Amino acid sequence: MSQTFFSKQDPSEKLSRLSLLGSSRGVVTLWIKGKKDKHNYTVFKFDKDRMEIVLDAKDRIFTPGQTVLCTFELRGMNFFSEVIFQESISGFNVLQVKYTLFKSERRSSYRLLTYPLYEVWAEFDLGEVYEGGKVVDMKSRTNQTGLFKNFLQLLDDKNNGDEGNKFKIRVQDLSTTGLALHIGELERKYFEKNFIFQRVKINFTDEFILIPEVKVVYVVDYISSDKNIKKYKVGLHFPNLPAATDDLIGKKINRLLRENDFNKDFENFIK
Repeated sequence: MSQTFFSKQDPSEKLSRLSLLGSSRGVVTLWIKGKKDKHNYTVFKFDKDRMEIVLDAKDRIFTPGQTVLCTFELRGMNFFSEVIFQESISGFNVLQVKYTLFKSERRSSYRLLTYPLYEVWAEFDLGEVYEGGKVVDMKSRTNQTGLFKNFLQLLDDKNNGDEGNKFKIRVQDLSTTGLALHIGELERKYFEKNFIFQRVKINFTDEFILIPEVKVVYVVDYISSDKNIKKYKVGLHFPNLPAATDDLIGKKINRLLRENDFNKDFENFIK
């Protein structure tokens, strides 16, 4: 069941949102219900007297008079509506906003199930973490055995000479409060409960977000498809996360969820 619900914007809210969209020259996404193809257009202006969004484009992707679905983002919030595609006297594409405008919301904090759809990686610096308020030198700790010396060397080789001991691992799910990983036995020693890693990078395909502190809150056995390989699921929390970083994570997750979830939810909502 979808976790998304849509709140109706009253006439004054609708006018305010559309006016801001026009003045900021934002981007709208248009598509036909049930179709996968989506088209992005830059807004030229909003005519509040005619309740029309004028687009900075003249191509005829849709037929004049055709009802299409529309979504746009303002200040990290997503809005949806049915609109009528038209052509202005000067030939520009126009969207008549005669129907209700909705804002999409979620009942809980955003959580993105990253694997296997999204390439999201967490990069840890294994040089130093905190354990119960005490600094722990991870490199010295793990050098006690030849096995972990070899593992550190493997990490160095994988990172092609990056400074320090960096460990990159694919993220299984991500939210504004934390993330989850699947690890093997070699990595298990690095993820003891209550360890706090410093300056962890969350790498997306197009950008990265730096998390000041990431705390290990649990490590549990994970049932793998390969019974011969021991795996664990690790849950990590973002303590004392700055508001600006929280916003960055929320907006990134929101954008990805909208592309693959919100639009379909809106189609189902207007049935």
